[in-house]
Amino acid sequence: MYHFIINPYSSSGKGQRYWRTVKDILDREGVSYTPYFSNNEGHASELASQICADVKGVKNIVVMGGDGTLNEVLNGLSETNDILLGYIPCGSSNDLARNLNIPRDPAEALAHILKPVKFKYLDYGVIDFHDTDKEQRRFIGSSGIGFDAEVCADVQASGLKRKLNKYGLGKLVYIFIALRKLARIKLTDAVVITDGVKRTSYKRVMFISSMIHRYEGGGMMMAPNADPSDGLLSVCLVHGLSKLKVLLLLPTVFLGKHTNFKGVETFNCASIDITTSHETAVHTDGEVAAFCSHITVSCVSGHI
Repeated sequence: MYHFIINPYSSSGKGQRYWRTVKDILDREGVSYTPYFSNNEGHASELASQICADVKGVKNIVVMGGDGTLNEVLNGLSETNDILLGYIPCGSSNDLARNLNIPRDPAEALAHILKPVKFKYLDYGVIDFHDTDKEQRRFIGSSGIGFDAEVCADVQASGLKRKLNKYGLGKLVYIFIALRKLARIKLTDAVVITDGVKRTSYKRVMFISSMIHRYEGGGMMMAPNADPSDGLLSVCLVHGLSKLKVLLLLPTVFLGKHTNFKGVETFNCASIDITTSHETAVHTDGEVAAFCSHITVSCVSGHI
C-alpha cells in the first residue's frame, strides 16, 4: 500500500495536474494506494502524523509537492524507522529533486518509486529555537539564518511567486527579491560554537546556512561539497563583505564558486550553535520557521 500526500496547489496547480497523471498509472497497473490532499499550511504534517498513527509496520509514503510540502511531511512523522519515503516533485524550486537527481517528469519519478533499483539513507537537520516559543523544527535539505531566510520571508509574503509560477518561472522570484533585499538588509554580529567546542565571533554576518544537500533557493549551490549521508552539516558563513561585493558574489552561488571569495567560510560539523546580535529570520527548506537570535542546528544521521 502506498500513501500519497499531495499538495494540489503547489506551483499554481501543478500538484493537481501531476496527480492525475500518477493516478492513471496507478489504476492502470493495479497498484494499491490511498491519496491524502493537503488543504492549507501545516496540513501535510497532520496527514503524515495520521498515517504514522493509523498504519502498522512499514509505511510507504510518497510526497507530491514542493520542498515546503516535503518539509511539512518530515515534521509530521512521529518516527522514521518504519518509513520508506518517495518524492515526486511538483514545486517551483524542487531543490531536493535537483540534489538527488529525481526526474521532473511525474511518470518517470513514479517508476523509480514503484520499481526501485536502490534505496538511499539520508540525513536530516534539526533546529532548536532558544529565545522563542517555537517548537523544534526538522529540515531535509537546507536551513539558514540571516539574509537567505529574510529573502524567504519576503518571498512568502509576496504574490509574485504565484504569478510567475503560472509561467514556470517561480524560482526567479528568489533572485528578484534577493536583489531588492540586499539594499536594506541589516547585518548582524554572531557568536558561533561548532560541535560544542570551537567558539568563534564574527562581525557583519550576512547569513549562515546549514545544509544537508548542495542546493537551495531554486538552484543556488550553497554547499558544493555537501554529502546528505555523512552525518554532518555543510555550513556556509558569509561575513565582513560590503553589499557591493555580495552583489558580485550572488551570481556565483549558482555555480558553487562563491566559496572562492574572501569572507566566505565553509566547514562541516555535526552541530552548530548560533547567537546573533539582533533578531533575524530563520528558514527550513525555504519556509520561514521563526524570527529569533539564538538557535542550535544539528544533523540526524541516516534516518530517512
